[in-house]
This record gives sequence, C-alpha cells and structure tokens, in this order.
Amino acid sequence: MAAGGLAVLGGPQLIPGGIDESVWPEVDESDLDAVTGTLRSGKLSWFNNVEVKALEEQWARYAGTKHCLALNSGTAALHAAVAAVGVGPGDEVVVPALSFLASASCVLHHQGIPVFADIDPVTFTLDPAELERVVTPRTKAIIVVHLHGLPADMAPILDFAGRRGLAVIEDAAQAHGATYRGRAVGSLGSVGAFSIMAGKNLPTAGEGGLLTTDDAGLRNRADAVKMFGEQIGPDNEREYNAHTIGFNYRMSPILAAMARSQLARLDRYTKEVQAGAERLAARLAELPGVRPPVVPADRTHVYHHFRITLDPEAAGVDLPPGVFRQAVQNAVAAEGAPVSMWQNRPLPGQALFRDLTGYGKGCPWTCGHARPVRYRQEEFPHTLAVIQRTLLAGTRLCMASLRDPASVEAYADAFTKVMTHRDALVTYARGLDYAEPWETASRLW
Repeated sequence: MAAGGLAVLGGPQLIPGGIDESVWPEVDESDLDAVTGTLRSGKLSWFNNVEVKALEEQWARYAGTKHCLALNSGTAALHAAVAAVGVGPGDEVVVPALSFLASASCVLHHQGIPVFADIDPVTFTLDPAELERVVTPRTKAIIVVHLHGLPADMAPILDFAGRRGLAVIEDAAQAHGATYRGRAVGSLGSVGAFSIMAGKNLPTAGEGGLLTTDDAGLRNRADAVKMFGEQIGPDNEREYNAHTIGFNYRMSPILAAMARSQLARLDRYTKEVQAGAERLAARLAELPGVRPPVVPADRTHVYHHFRITLDPEAAGVDLPPGVFRQAVQNAVAAEGAPVSMWQNRPLPGQALFRDLTGYGKGCPWTCGHARPVRYRQEEFPHTLAVIQRTLLAGTRLCMASLRDPASVEAYADAFTKVMTHRDALVTYARGLDYAEPWETASRLW
C-alpha cells in the first residue's frame, strides 16, 4: 500500500486510474452465438420463438419452482405478481422502507396502497417484528425484498402471513441464486419476481424479468397481465378476448437467448463474487468503525451490492454519523476506489408518496377505495440510520469489481489508508458543508 497523506487532502492517489467497473455483463462467444443463432432462426415473434419458453423452463428448474413466466422487466414481473395475488383498488401491501422504487410502485400499478415497514438495521431487509404494527384488515400481501442479494428472514414472515391469510411476494431482483435455509429465493413465498436487466447478477442485453411460482392459477393470472388481459393457451392459442386489464409485457427472444447463455455461468459468477466479498469483509472487519455486510448462518448472500456501515464512535472519532460517512466516502473515492450511495431517502420520503401524486388528483389514495394514508419518513428510524451511515463498494454492482482479486485488495487498501489517517480525516470532515441525504434538493434538468 502506497505511503503518504490522504488524496482528498492533496496526497498521492493510492490507485491511479481507479478500479475498472466497466466490464459487465461479461460477453463471450457463447453469448454472441446465442444471439446471432436466434436472429438467424427467424423465430422472433412471441408466438413462434423457442427461446422465451426455454428460459422459463430453465429458470423454474434453477429456482426450484413449478412455473416461471418471462416478462420484459423486473418491474413488470413485480406488477404481474401483485395482480396475480389479487391486489385491487384500496388493498394494502406491506413494503420495506428501503428498496428501489419498483418494490412499491408495482402496488400502485394495480391501484393498491403501499404501507411501509422499517428494516432490520443489520441485514437491511424487512424487520418481521414490524408486521404486527403495520398490517391492517385491508392488508392483502407482503412484499419481501431480498436486498443487495441477502435473503430476508423468511420463516417468521411466512408464519405471520400464513396466520393472517396474506400472500407473500418475493422481490428477488438482486438475489439470483441466493438461498434461505437451503432453498432458493423465489421459491419461498406465493410468487417471486426477478430482474435480469444488464446490471444484475444474471444479466441480459437490456431489460427482462422472471416470475416464479408453484401455483398454476397465480401463473395464469400473471400471464393475463403480461398479455393484454387475455388467457393464452399452452401452444400460444389466442381468443382475442380480454378477461382483465392487461399490458404488453412480453420478452424478446433475443434477450431470452442472452439470458440463457449467461445462466450457464451464473454459478461461477456467484462463487467468484462471494470469494471476493468474503476477502473484502475480512479485511474491512479489521478496521475500527467499519462493518462489512452481516450474513446470518441460515442464508447465503450473492452480493449484488456490498453495503458498508460506518460507526464514528467505534472508530474513535468525534463526528456526527452522517458527516463521518460522507468524509470516508469522499476520501476513499479520492484514492481511486469507487464508492457510492444507493437510495438517498426512504421510499415513503420520495415525492410520489410524500405528496400523494399517484396518477393525478391523489389516486389511488383518493379514489374512494382506500383509507386515509400519510407517509412520513421519520417513522422509519432504522432506514434513515442505514442511509445516513452506510455506503456501497462500487458505483455499479459487485459483479463488475469484486470478482477481480486485485480490485478487492485495492478496495481494502483504500479503506485501510483512509482509516489509518483518521486525524486528517476528522480535520477534513469538519470542513464539509453537510446535509442528510434525504434533505438534499431534487435535481432539475
């Protein structure tokens, strides 16, 4: 590790040129052959292509479910899952307060009402203890997000849902191949939803989604949402008769071919990133005030994101938590190791929910089916604390960097250098013009 002061204060940069995160997805000749072979086949329409059906069959086997439905995005898969379990106008769906927007907006897509729950501050996933507080007689389902690639604590959630007669939707957009007590995510709840956009652990050449379930009825209702509200036969027979509101969520066979080719390498990718993450975690755990991701013994983590918690008290520095996190973030980035924030405010703090904009005129909240709901981000202290105190290794995703042993060591060296110069870091931090992430003004373009 290079000597010298912190780069953020004018010292020599530890990693000149930085860490290369650009090579993802990894594309080789097998991917090119899969795509060009599909093009040459001429079977490019929804009714005659073979790639989409083959992907559905392969992912169902991989996830350990009876059925899989391929859609054109992970958001579409979530929307179809919400519709499949019977969510309708005014029905409430529990959603963790820390996630990507689609985990909650998918409920609005079918006129349901998201009701937010706080997270476990250690695993960053839905806190099962929150369910008793937020579930009401209007609750129809629980959306569980396996955030960053770590499964949520499913046993108490499923037990609670079973006693209340609630559906459980797994948002596994970041968790391809992760397991909970030996079972793959996407096979634990009523229905699962995955994203396979190009940035995910299982990527395609653009956007795509996969829905998994053991229930044929749920699969068929989701299929109607995918295909204009129609009931499509097993051989693509079509009546041109819509039974419900539907959309055009079909997947391209070219993207399915790319995903199938990538799926053949998913286990290798996962093992490589897990090895890198474990090495990085071991080195970061040696640094005072730096806590790597915690992985409970009953589950596996596939590290779509590697979220690091920073604790000024444990580091022995007298700084507010957010200021300390910002200073470390700036200092590590200045050394050439890309680090970032992901989700700067709780979901209930986003303008869509805070202002109840919805579809306009306050719908679906004001359309006559819902009880009055107000969203206040201060009701989710654990989510606020996680946003304030944590950062991610990387600016894209861990598959692009933690698979490379040299990049892993570079990340660890950058954090080590910064934390070794804590006195200088404190001096730098006290000069920052800091605002909490959720208090920053919205960008206008």
